[in-house]
Amino acid sequence: MSDVNLNPEEILKLEFEYAQETAEQAQDDRMAILNLYILLVGGVGSIIIGLAQASGADLPRAVYVIVFGLLAVTGFFVLMKLVRLRQAWYDSALTMNRIKDFYIEKFPDLAVAFRWRTTTIPPPGRIGTITFNLALLVAIIDSTALGVAMYFTGVRVPQNEYAVAGFAALIFFAWQVWFYFWQLPLDEK
Repeated sequence: MSDVNLNPEEILKLEFEYAQETAEQAQDDRMAILNLYILLVGGVGSIIIGLAQASGADLPRAVYVIVFGLLAVTGFFVLMKLVRLRQAWYDSALTMNRIKDFYIEKFPDLAVAFRWRTTTIPPPGRIGTITFNLALLVAIIDSTALGVAMYFTGVRVPQNEYAVAGFAALIFFAWQVWFYFWQLPLDEK
């Protein structure tokens, strides 16, 4: 412990480096979790189609309900992870920028050197960010999976065999969009 330099500048430097590392890790984890989910969805879809074609007979409806239901649930957990990673990135970016603000207050001439500041951090739920687009992709995929699962339950309304499945998919999608913006507001600083 005696080797640690406890001057304030060194502590701020270490804090900034830690925040930078956690921001980078959140970005890397975001892509890793999405790639795993896409691989899972593609793999499961391929296996289901392959099994149905190889056996020459349809799989029991319950298999489709369970598999696509699990894909829907898994997708929601992926969405929750994407939200948490965005929160972690935002917190790291806020930390780094507050350190910059501290130095700008102490050394006002530095203000022109910093383009990215606390006031320029995009809000956590900003529409159009990579995280938003990835979360939207996951919500579309897992809502579709839920719709497919509902279709295979056999629950129907007269004159439209897809109405229940489509309604379930739409409600699940809307709920996930609400969840995203509830966890990642559009106006946080």
